[in-house]
Amino acid sequence: MGGVAKAVALALALGAAAATASSWAPDQADPASLPPAAPAASERGDPASTRPRRSDSAAPAKEGIGPASWYSEQADLSPSVPGNADPAVRAFLLAYGPLIDSVTYDADDVVFHLGRTPIHFQDGRLLAADRLDRRSECDPIFYRYSLEPLTVPPPAPADLPTYCTDVLESLWGRTEGQIREHGGAVRFLDHRMFVNRRLVGPLAAVERDILKAATRDSAVAAWIDELDVTYSFINREIAGSPTRSHHAWGLAIDLVPSSYEGLDVYWRWSRVLEGGDWDRIPMEQRWSPPQRVVEIFERHGFVWGGKWPLFDMIHFEYRPEILLYNRMISGGGR
Repeated sequence: MGGVAKAVALALALGAAAATASSWAPDQADPASLPPAAPAASERGDPASTRPRRSDSAAPAKEGIGPASWYSEQADLSPSVPGNADPAVRAFLLAYGPLIDSVTYDADDVVFHLGRTPIHFQDGRLLAADRLDRRSECDPIFYRYSLEPLTVPPPAPADLPTYCTDVLESLWGRTEGQIREHGGAVRFLDHRMFVNRRLVGPLAAVERDILKAATRDSAVAAWIDELDVTYSFINREIAGSPTRSHHAWGLAIDLVPSSYEGLDVYWRWSRVLEGGDWDRIPMEQRWSPPQRVVEIFERHGFVWGGKWPLFDMIHFEYRPEILLYNRMISGGGR
């Protein structure tokens, strides 16, 4: 079946199978695959905190909104933010607002009360209260990310970044067993994956928009047709780094085609890695999903590894705070 025909058939099949607006659904063999919301912190009476704790029952419907929707629909769900707040603080509040119980503003810090433990901002490092001594070991989790298509590769970093994952551990757990309690088996573009439940809403929107685009864009239809392997949850570290990958929490997905067509796809697999010129590989010599697919994922809160200096062309990661932060510092956000 051709790419366009397959995309249309898949769209029709999914539409017929679901009475809801979204074609995304958890694995039907496991109706309990998506558990309740992440554990919330206890009620706080600190007068310096903002916004009382919301009911847990309201959280799932509000999670996973992409950057464009957060500005127009979700601002009222986030704790109030001082007008002079760091853009990273504002971005984090908008992206994680439904999961945050309250926020405390100290003289030289911001404390987010969410999940299992308070998280301290610490110039963007986001550390648990009992790990503040690790500040020097971690890079800020916020980074520059191009909101436009790349025409030239970004320069290679001087050192591999190291990120602390305290927020992810607080919300979703540290052990594989704890993390799996917050995930479930789902299908995306007719492929099955185990993901964190926070991805269900955004991926539903991504799938809907990709299938719609495929009816008009032959490149998108061909990409769907050539999609061979998809996966999300893998308990591992980023290669060459002590940082656990977002795959370890089911918050990243890799979409592998049947062929890379002889092009480079991952910086560590580059044929010129040993020569030290991998960062100079032109964009046209790197395999890439269609630009329309990248735009759709970004619209719904995912960053694409193809825009990273340490490029990973098949990787999408749910990081709405990164997109929001870059909109703000570029003048496109509020």
